[in-house]
Amino acid sequence: MSTHVLDRAAPATHRPRTGSAVAGLLSFAWFAWLGLARWNVGRSGAYDLGVFAQSAQSWASGRLPYSAIRGLPLLGEHFSPVTALWGAAWWVWPDPRALIVVQAVPLALGVAVVHALARRHLGPPSAAVVAVLAAGSYGVVNVARLDVHEVAFAVPLIALACAALVERRLTAACAWSLPLLLVKEDQGPTICAVALVAFLLGRGRERLVAVATVLLAAAGTVAAFAVIAWRNPDHEVPLFAIRFSGEAAAAAPLTWSADGAPRLELVVLLLVTGGLVWVRSPVAFVVVPTLAWRLISPYDSYWSPRFHYDGVLMPVVFVALVDVLRRLRRARAAATAVVAVLSLAASTVTYLTANYVANPFSLDTWRPSAATRDLLAVSRDLPAGALVAADNGAGPYFVTRHTVRVFSNVGAVDADWVVVDLRIDGTSATREGKLALVAELGARPDVEVVRRGQAVALRMPCRGPVWLPEAAGNPPLPAPVWVTGC
Repeated sequence: MSTHVLDRAAPATHRPRTGSAVAGLLSFAWFAWLGLARWNVGRSGAYDLGVFAQSAQSWASGRLPYSAIRGLPLLGEHFSPVTALWGAAWWVWPDPRALIVVQAVPLALGVAVVHALARRHLGPPSAAVVAVLAAGSYGVVNVARLDVHEVAFAVPLIALACAALVERRLTAACAWSLPLLLVKEDQGPTICAVALVAFLLGRGRERLVAVATVLLAAAGTVAAFAVIAWRNPDHEVPLFAIRFSGEAAAAAPLTWSADGAPRLELVVLLLVTGGLVWVRSPVAFVVVPTLAWRLISPYDSYWSPRFHYDGVLMPVVFVALVDVLRRLRRARAAATAVVAVLSLAASTVTYLTANYVANPFSLDTWRPSAATRDLLAVSRDLPAGALVAADNGAGPYFVTRHTVRVFSNVGAVDADWVVVDLRIDGTSATREGKLALVAELGARPDVEVVRRGQAVALRMPCRGPVWLPEAAGNPPLPAPVWVTGC
């Protein structure tokens, strides 16, 4: 990574901001459609849409966020007060889709910030190309297409902080980074990275601001982990207890992988997304903390570029790209074309190997499909406020009217009703296991069955622990107690 000093020249004269507004609006429509398409085809999940919908319900009613799906106060898992914004959305429209629409706003703002920066320094044509690449980048798209996640709120903040670094507005860069403390507890190191770049580029008062920013980030991070430990029933920090200890610690963190090279895949895709050249900007250093803890962790989901984790890296990549391209003169057009090809290739590879990609040519992605209508109809058929254990695919469609927990083959939860979506084949509730369960319980006279298409609800003979007894469980669970009577 180059350590050259950013230009001190003042940025180009500000042009009308219409182009950036259009980029933001188009990006908003794109991100909202990606999330709503998943809901419409009936592919949303209790993790994470159901969890955050329950969080929004809590916020909207004036309580700290709690999720029956997770079974704990959510501030005891992650320190994310920013999710109160979803609570406000729920107060206006009590529906999980409200969260999807709201999430599209910060993602679109991130693209608009990148476009505005590129327009000031590269001109309208190149700015349009960079904005398209940012909006289509696999990291941001993954946030939008996988329901919702709080990291979406970090995207515009990181984009604003990095853009300010490029333009040597170093105090503003530090100021924009500090609200990241309210997004998630792991953002403190990113704030420190922004402050370090500001320190190296600045002088005098700017360096003092950078040092103060690091101190505030450290204090805020300690406070965040203290809140997590306080709100967690076991007074532990899941980030440490789950992901950096236990059986996962047996993995060698410095090896790429025993079955391929998923860590290497992550690094390569990240590099190629910015056309490789983005690492020549000092701003690229801001990706280091997030990328480092993901690569060091033995928790293999962190290595995958097919979840939401890369969302916070994309604004750094594209702001750094603008910083590099603005230094080019005669070769800028050619470099932009090469970068575009590489970036689109990285996104395409990720899309083709993703578990679900919305199809714009299917009407089911533009309106609720028959599967979604069936799930919502079953929800309406159950008594309001029922205690429901739903598999991951059915869960989010029941959270508006019911208290939802997760029905699976890996643990028991108390419930009055079991709800399954027989279309979905998951690792914690296989289609085969759900079909067998419905066939067995549907034949019992003491079990009420409500069915619409492939959505099935079963009223248990009594409230009590329920689970899916199948060999796929880890560990395999015994037959439920209600098989032999309550």
